[in-house]
Amino acid sequence: MFLLSYNRDDAMKEVDHFLKAEEIMESIEELADENGKHVVSIVELCYGAAHHFIAAGCEQRYGRHHDTHVGTAAFLRERGEDETAIAFERLDTFRHGRWYGNKGNGKVVRACLDIVGEIREWARK
Repeated sequence: MFLLSYNRDDAMKEVDHFLKAEEIMESIEELADENGKHVVSIVELCYGAAHHFIAAGCEQRYGRHHDTHVGTAAFLRERGEDETAIAFERLDTFRHGRWYGNKGNGKVVRACLDIVGEIREWARK
């Protein structure tokens, strides 16, 4: 498991992660349109925002977070954060289907935004 290994004072702080995630969400708002364009980009940005929200929540609760997206769900489960782990894995499934494949888009943007909203709320608790 790759945890932040440098001095916590040098690490990106909880608030910095949260602000980075909010900045990404602003970018999503600019990209989103009713014609279904930019789905791959929006899903990828949702994934990144969710990871920053999770980092902020973990910093708040545990004083550390998992530095990369690989292993984040396991890191959450080890701390009893199963619902957030499942939400992140759902986002990862959407991401893989769009980034690496050519799966239909349907209502995937709305679903991803809902998941990020759930994770954002978890991070705020």
